[in-house]
Amino acid sequence: MSDNVSPINSTSRANMTEGEWKSRVECAAGHHLLEFYHLTDMVEGVLGVRIEDEPDAYLLKTYRTFFDEVRASDLVKVRFDEKPDQGPGRPLNYSSVAQAGGILKQRPEINCLLHTHIPAATVVASLECGLLPVIQHALIVFNEIVYVDCDTGNDEDAVRDVLDQLGEKKIAMIRNHGVFVLGKSVAEVLFLTITLEYACRCQLDAMQTHAKVKTFNLESAEQLAAGFTGNPDNEFVFDGTLQWEGWLRKLDRMGSCYRE
Repeated sequence: MSDNVSPINSTSRANMTEGEWKSRVECAAGHHLLEFYHLTDMVEGVLGVRIEDEPDAYLLKTYRTFFDEVRASDLVKVRFDEKPDQGPGRPLNYSSVAQAGGILKQRPEINCLLHTHIPAATVVASLECGLLPVIQHALIVFNEIVYVDCDTGNDEDAVRDVLDQLGEKKIAMIRNHGVFVLGKSVAEVLFLTITLEYACRCQLDAMQTHAKVKTFNLESAEQLAAGFTGNPDNEFVFDGTLQWEGWLRKLDRMGSCYRE
């Protein structure tokens, strides 16, 4: 390791509850899966996870760590009422704490949030039309999206603006900047993010053909989206629970360090 890079201080599993360790493993796995699906931006971006048996505490990766380097024992535990060590050269950056702490504190039903700058979703967020109901995947996220202008450099103000416009929805597409994705679990956030990026990528591909793209009309799209994800008799679940164990098996086959 270079002399100008601080070593990561790992936390002993013996000093934590089973709930905290479970949350740490899930959070670390989420980081590795985001890297696997190319949903990261080098060391930038935030995946914050509420600790299962401590609702006023959450986990963040250290700032200068790449997503596929994250280990469960390396994650930093932060409480809402704490002022953690932040800033240049520190374990955490200002944005991570403002975004994760601000959202998890105000949305108690949310246990995980992601802020990232994934290419297709960021481009579509910046299009006047936004996400169009071109393919079935778009319908899964269609009713969860709000669009927010990127017009403040202050993290706390930006988070408040996102929360005010989100209401009870889960995806904020920040024009000219990136996205926020919220969920009740790491699995749900992963599922929604993968689905959103896929739908945006397909839309951009369709636009590049310069042919007229046929979409569902807005009313039909909203109705189909509601039936698609809100039907209790649907055998498919759109919160990542069907994929989660398989995702963990994939990481284990790859020899990922997320469980360490």
